[in-house]
Order: sequence, then structure tokens, then C-alpha cells
Amino acid sequence: MDDSIAFLDEQGNTSLDFTQPGTSTHFIVAALVLRKSELAQAQTHLEALGQRYFQTGPINSASVGSDDKRRTLVLGQLLALPLQIVALVVDKRELKSEGFYHKGSLFKFLHGLADRELHRHFPNLELVAGRPGEDTFMKGFVQFVHDRHIPTLFDQASFRFVPGVSSLLNQAADFVAGSLARCYEQTAPSPAQAGLRQLLSPKLLALTYWPERFAPLVARPLPGQTTYNASLAELCLQLGQDFLHRKLSSRAPQEIDQVTCLQYLIFHFRHVDPTRYISSRELLAHVQERRGQTPSLHYFQTRVIAPLRDAGVLIASSSKGYKIPACEGDLYDFVNHSNTIIQPLLSRIGKCRDRIYQATSGTIDLLAREEYANLHQLLAYPDSVKQQEAP
Repeated sequence: MDDSIAFLDEQGNTSLDFTQPGTSTHFIVAALVLRKSELAQAQTHLEALGQRYFQTGPINSASVGSDDKRRTLVLGQLLALPLQIVALVVDKRELKSEGFYHKGSLFKFLHGLADRELHRHFPNLELVAGRPGEDTFMKGFVQFVHDRHIPTLFDQASFRFVPGVSSLLNQAADFVAGSLARCYEQTAPSPAQAGLRQLLSPKLLALTYWPERFAPLVARPLPGQTTYNASLAELCLQLGQDFLHRKLSSRAPQEIDQVTCLQYLIFHFRHVDPTRYISSRELLAHVQERRGQTPSLHYFQTRVIAPLRDAGVLIASSSKGYKIPACEGDLYDFVNHSNTIIQPLLSRIGKCRDRIYQATSGTIDLLAREEYANLHQLLAYPDSVKQQEAP
């Protein structure tokens, strides 16, 4: 998506004095990424949205505040745009080093995190900053990116900030960042956070939460939910994270698709509903948002899901779709679903082998070759060929 542009805004403040009123527990950066060819369409859509919900004022998260019913209506309309969201959510309560109390050090840390996540997904991207006023995160981030990504003779990457194209899209980024704050900010937790996360999830290309681990549980079980094994869930998520750490910087198209799919599964597990299966159609749509074209179901199954499993990532599947396992039942779903495919295939192979074997009086055994030894054993055939050859 080299023809893409991102509009950024932030939510929260950089204060670490949590005894003071107004100090946020989280700092959030949201980037709305879309193709330049879709800017005019987005502008028109946002103008209509602004007139409907904000009259003459800006599309502003603060003006909606804790009115989550209104926020949900606005967010639903905003997310109808052909955009993707890359978000960084930092739990400031975990910034315990004394160095972070110096604003310069804190900004540098936040700038580095935001730069790493955006550049990782879009190494060639033009960015537009929201609210780049004096002494703000965004003002410093513009300079950070400029200093870090100076083109050279050998690297002509275009990851850089450009002059603002549409303040409406930065307003939209502010609204998305504010909606993410309603999901994570602990000074005034929103009762609608689960619904907001579910609404945002189809458009979230990536959400990086720092620090990575969640405590005390890797996901929040739903009320009354008994089918949740925290130890098993933690193992499955750790295996997924290990894969992401190895492959996040890969530029190979198939591995990009694998990372995109796995990030979506992990986000949905952690932040939306750890019990829900996600359909192939939904996952394909998410991969399509990232790559700009729709892969085939065969490609998805053989080049995305299968290699993830081959790499040791545990992904449960059933007729309802795919998910990160949360309990033993999810793993048995995978085994049972696979069994409905494997057993009929083995039966067909066995019938084919038997008919040929009988018709040729045992001179042709389709499974006698060394490369089919496992199939021969699975079908529990006696070593009839060897018996016939014995003196």
C-alpha cells in the first residue's frame, strides 16, 4: 500500500503523577490509514457525518465524552470509510523507571514505540499529524520521524510527515483515539468498552498494547463463563506472540498475511470475546484490507493458516471458523473438525488401494512405497507384500 497516507492523533497526557486529578492511566496514538485515491470520498463522508452529529463544531471525541450511545452511532458511521487503524496503547502505570519522569525521555520512548509500529506495517507511508502544537507528543514525533528516516542513496523509503491534507481526517483520528481511551482508560472505565472494541476490531490492522502481557488474566472471561482455562490460554497466546516476534519485520507477502491474520485472532481473543470463532470470510476480509486484494479461500487455508500451525501456533477450528484456544473444548473442536476430514479421506484411499490390490492379485500395492509408510500404518494394513515376497 505504497499509495497510502495516515492521519494521526493522540489521547491522554504524559503526566505520571497519578495522585493528581486528570492524569490519564493510558497514552494512545491512533493512525487512520487509507489510499490517497479515497481521500475525496472520505472527505465528503466526514463532512456529512460532521453536519449530522456535530453541526458546526469539529468531529471531536471530547464533545461526546461518556455518552457511549452517541459515540457508538458516530463510530459506526466513521468506520464505514475504507480505512485501517494502527493503534498504540501505552499503560503509563508501567513506566516505573525514574528516567520517564523527565518529559524528554518519556517523549523519546513514546516516539520510538509509535515509529516502530507504523513503520513495521507501512515502510513507505506519508503521515499527517494532528494537533502539532507546542510541547506536544505529535510535534516531537514529526521531528523524530524526520530525523530517523532521512532518505539516502541506498534507501529512498518515503516514510515521512507531509503537510496536512484534510483536518477532517485528523479529527476522525482524534475520535478513534478517544474511543480507544473509552476501552482502556481506568480513570473512568466505560461500561460499553466490550461493544466499542467489537465495533473497532474489523478495522484494526494492528493494536500494540505496551507492556505486552496482560495481568492477571490474558483475557477477561465473560460473566458466567466456565469454559476458560487461563494457563492454556496463556500458552496459546505466548506461542502466537513468539511467531509475531520472529515474523513482524518480514516483507514476504505470505508471511505478512500470516502476521495480519494472527494479530487479528489475538486481538479478538484478548479484547473482544475469547470464546467466539471468527469465520474465514471475516479473516479474509481483514487480510484483504491489508493487502488491497482478496485472497482465495484455498490460499488462505494452505498459505496462511497451515503455515501458522506448522510453525507451532495453536489455532482451533470448527465449522464456525477459527480462534485462539481458550479451553480444552476448543482443542477438541479442532481435533473433531480435522477428524471429519481425515477419516473420509483415509477411507477413500483405503478403498482405492484395496480395489487395485485385489484386481492385480497383489502385484500393485499403491501404499507400498516408502513415502507412504505412514499411510500404510494408519490404514492398519498387514505387510502383505513382504509376506508374498518371503521365500
